[in-house]
Amino acid sequence: MFFRKTCGLLLCVALLCSLPASAQQMSGTVKFNLLSVEGLVVGKTVRVDEAFASRHGLAVPAPFSFLVPTEDDVVVLMDQAPGRGSAFVKLNFITKDRKLIENIQFVPMTLKLATTQERLNAVGRLLAGTAFQRAVANHAKPTRDLVRAVRIGDYNGVEVIGSYEDAVEGKMYLRIVGILNPNSRDGIVAIANVVASRLDLPAPNDFPRTRGGVLLKNFRFLDE
Repeated sequence: MFFRKTCGLLLCVALLCSLPASAQQMSGTVKFNLLSVEGLVVGKTVRVDEAFASRHGLAVPAPFSFLVPTEDDVVVLMDQAPGRGSAFVKLNFITKDRKLIENIQFVPMTLKLATTQERLNAVGRLLAGTAFQRAVANHAKPTRDLVRAVRIGDYNGVEVIGSYEDAVEGKMYLRIVGILNPNSRDGIVAIANVVASRLDLPAPNDFPRTRGGVLLKNFRFLDE
């Protein structure tokens, strides 16, 4: 089992299907290190805002931004607004020979306004239930290991951590994070998949040092 099973905080969300496990149907054994979260992170800022909404002809009820970390030996493929009813943005971090290391996508979430604890409980129920089941659908050996409250940058949220077996990539680590917008019922859910054979994750607290984790560390809702 990836992580010790615990009972934790639970919650609610209008969530779409998760990003496919593989950027390309290839396997390999190259191992990558976790990133340092200390000091300056080099990367590119992506804004999903009013201009993004206008450009792609969709609604963005809770504009946000994030920083995509860049490295010489990792390629980032970004798919913006891939289609109605799907993610705002999907990112694949891959090797130069196009083998998946990890990926992350952002989908909308709507919660009624209530106390922070009530909203966290609502998000937890949905992420631990429906969202997790959709993320592991059609995969073998799904395991939900941890559900807990977290801080994502300046925001309250809940994360669900688990794993599953992908037919091509083998064992995959899964992280689903619901981020509460303090000023709105509209928030964000991030869904991340990590290829275990290419990136070691010794413990739950190492997820913030993945590429998707560093990206989330620099997540911000935009006041517009």
